[in-house]
Amino acid sequence: MNERVKEPPEPAILDHEYDGIKEYDNPMPAWWVGMFWASFFFAIGYAFHYHVSPNGVSVADAYEADMAQARAIEAKRSLGEAVTEAGLKKLAVDPALMKDARSIFAQRCTPCHGEHGQGVIGPNLTDAYWLHGSTLLDIYKTVSEGVAAKGMPAWKMQLSPIQTRELAAFVGTLAENPVPGKAPEGELAGNTAP
Repeated sequence: MNERVKEPPEPAILDHEYDGIKEYDNPMPAWWVGMFWASFFFAIGYAFHYHVSPNGVSVADAYEADMAQARAIEAKRSLGEAVTEAGLKKLAVDPALMKDARSIFAQRCTPCHGEHGQGVIGPNLTDAYWLHGSTLLDIYKTVSEGVAAKGMPAWKMQLSPIQTRELAAFVGTLAENPVPGKAPEGELAGNTAP
């Protein structure tokens, strides 16, 4: 029973001192150092993949793509319904759909109607005067069928049915923010003949 228990060796003390305080030489555990360096190199690879190389898709871009897909599914579901004034108004108050419609407008409509709908070759879409009716259904018909005599294409031939609806709803919202532009054409909204 006279076995002696071995005492652990005294930890080494570094040879510098600050205000009478000496520091032990206690290195970090190897597993901690390994995890630190692994996370450091992972962060560099992650930043390169998502922010430098064209291969990575950012979380925001992936979210936007998923939301666009969800909107497309919802739009396909609504295609079975007839086009109505109420349905177009419902589209007009959906900010995500109007964002999509704004990009369609920018691609397809700005050459004739201007960036803000102020009118270039085509009429000013932001004033209270309309050539072919001012209701959303009238606008839908004009966007969908076109006006061959004025050079406006029938967008139903180039856009999907939901894009045509979104575009008509968006055009209907342009009158909320009048922009000075082309002189008024047509009849004052509300005064059009049936």
